[in-house]
Amino acid sequence: MTRRKLNGYLDHLRENLEILDEGIANARKMVKAGKNADSRTALQWTKTVRDLVELRGTNLTNIKMHLLGRDETGAAKEPPGIYGHNDQIEFERYFKNQVSAWTQDDLKLQCEDCGIKSEAVSNRCFSHPYPKPDEYYDLCGKCFDKRVTKSNRESKDWGVGEPASKGEVRAMIRGAAQIIKILRTLPIDQRIAKLEELLANKPEVAPGMEPACDAYRGVLQKELDNAKRLM
Repeated sequence: MTRRKLNGYLDHLRENLEILDEGIANARKMVKAGKNADSRTALQWTKTVRDLVELRGTNLTNIKMHLLGRDETGAAKEPPGIYGHNDQIEFERYFKNQVSAWTQDDLKLQCEDCGIKSEAVSNRCFSHPYPKPDEYYDLCGKCFDKRVTKSNRESKDWGVGEPASKGEVRAMIRGAAQIIKILRTLPIDQRIAKLEELLANKPEVAPGMEPACDAYRGVLQKELDNAKRLM
């Protein structure tokens, strides 16, 4: 059994809980043993149990505040206010996933494509052009390579699109003109710096929109050249 190194706030709070739970269990045993000896001993251990339980409650509140946040009054949020179903178990699962000890087998993930379970399986991200969202999969190395090859083939097919319409080109030019209108309120050196920054940024362009993008950049480049001549 390997354990995560105690180097974070939650790790230490979790360790505090374990120590307090052990202390409460031992103190309760001493309460029972004290009853068979004298009342003062039993009373002292009863007070110890009370203090340890209160300390555990404070520690647990700190954990809830760290994981769940605070409500509008500043108090720690409770699991029923966060989870819609099976709230206490869901909270404990969340807490466990942050700091719990693990075995080597727990480090293994199952590949979503071939089904192999291994430490070599990792969560992989596949990025897509806007507006399609990125996708995430647990994949081994071989299946990841296969998906990359497939994605590259699809990207080549995707790279053939309808050319930009005249309206889209005009819209891009109007956008550049609006930017220039704002930049002309700046001192000449700041205007040049901002234009150079805009032109240095080369975002991914949807297939077919290259002419519109070129027209947009052309307007900015012309303004930059004119500004430099004024220096």
